[in-house]
Amino acid sequence: MVTGASSGLGSAIVEALAPYQINFCLLSRREKELQELAARQKNSGSNFWIRACDVQRRETVYSAINDFFHETGRLDVAWVNSGIGTNSSFQKWNWEKVESVIDTNLKGAIYTIRACLEIMVPQNSGTIIGIGSAVALRGVPTRGIYGLTKIGLEYFIESLAAELPQIQFTLIHPGFVDTPINQGSSHHRIWLMTPEKAAQLMIKAVGQRKKVYIYPVRMKLLFHFMRMLPLPIYLWLARKIIKEHYREKSSAQD
Repeated sequence: MVTGASSGLGSAIVEALAPYQINFCLLSRREKELQELAARQKNSGSNFWIRACDVQRRETVYSAINDFFHETGRLDVAWVNSGIGTNSSFQKWNWEKVESVIDTNLKGAIYTIRACLEIMVPQNSGTIIGIGSAVALRGVPTRGIYGLTKIGLEYFIESLAAELPQIQFTLIHPGFVDTPINQGSSHHRIWLMTPEKAAQLMIKAVGQRKKVYIYPVRMKLLFHFMRMLPLPIYLWLARKIIKEHYREKSSAQD
């Protein structure tokens, strides 16, 4: 089962796994794109069960996952991938966008994980993969709400992993991947990676049963370094970076 399967990392994961004759449950708000994805992989040997699904709606999430389970009899792996972003700086604050990010990235992930676990726990087996973000490293200026949802997902998955040892939980913090969620980002996309390469790395990490996986390696090193910084030093550094960002933006506009 893959949420947000119509584009970006979700689509790349499906395309990378399709040759392995999998029964896919593909969920996304955009059913047309799901149909096009399945059509591209029609000769892969996999089967594609498709449902238009907005993860912000709990009843819709439960209905889709339960319907798939009743048709196939199992649910082995769930990629909790749906996510959207927004600039939540003081100047750009928009309540509609902020609440949509929270409803999709955090509440939608909770709905999805809970619905899957209600099937997996009685099976006594299953794998949950949560897609976080390197933005969860600290309180990143202008990305506070997006980072909040990703750090919330991390804590939620960690608590479940302690409670349910029979289920494999893998949390993945991607660096910058060339997907729609960050193609419009005003920040420098350092160490940018293609979705195809990212999908291969993530699948390998899940196969190795990693608890937390951060990629690329340079992002992993930066992630841990930034988390270790004392708060006063981090705040000084973050303020310096954001000032430089606005200076560059102002110069570009001039």
